[in-house]
Amino acid sequence: MSPRIEPIAPGDSDDDEVNEILQESEEGWYKDSAYFGAVAHQPRLLKRLVRMFRLFPRSDSIDSETLELMRLRVAAVHGCAYCGTVRTWEVKDEVEPKEDAVFSDRIDTSQLTRREELAVRVADYMSRDPQEIPDAFFAELKAEYSDEAIIELLLFAGIEVGLDRFCIALQLDTTEQSPYPTGLEYPLERDT
Repeated sequence: MSPRIEPIAPGDSDDDEVNEILQESEEGWYKDSAYFGAVAHQPRLLKRLVRMFRLFPRSDSIDSETLELMRLRVAAVHGCAYCGTVRTWEVKDEVEPKEDAVFSDRIDTSQLTRREELAVRVADYMSRDPQEIPDAFFAELKAEYSDEAIIELLLFAGIEVGLDRFCIALQLDTTEQSPYPTGLEYPLERDT
């Protein structure tokens, strides 16, 4: 038994809505309930967090696949074993051929569209040091994205950076009910 906080399993909460969220995360969302199960120790926060997640993507110029590539880049930079292992299930097949591009030390732009490349670079900058984002990069972003979309990319990346660190702090592992390997080791190291 880990000395860290154990996630609440689907059906084990006193709150029916929390149990529904945990079940949904196990059957759909990530096909794993550990992340939401950890947050479930704070039911009100979990409910609000799920509502916030459902707001993305908001801009017509951003799709779920691009957000998943960003999420995976954040995991790669931080070495988050949980976030680098689980996938947003509804876009898993579309994103899988591009995963190596975001898990490499350097972003492999040859595998990404221009919009994906820029979004992944946002995730990379936000994961490393957002104070290092040059004005020239914002000019590149503005050539492809509206101001509203740029704000959405920055917010999404910022949220993912924080949530990644949450998972790392807890050293979350996948559940045995999920299709992923268990016994994750931190930091994540991938052979690419």
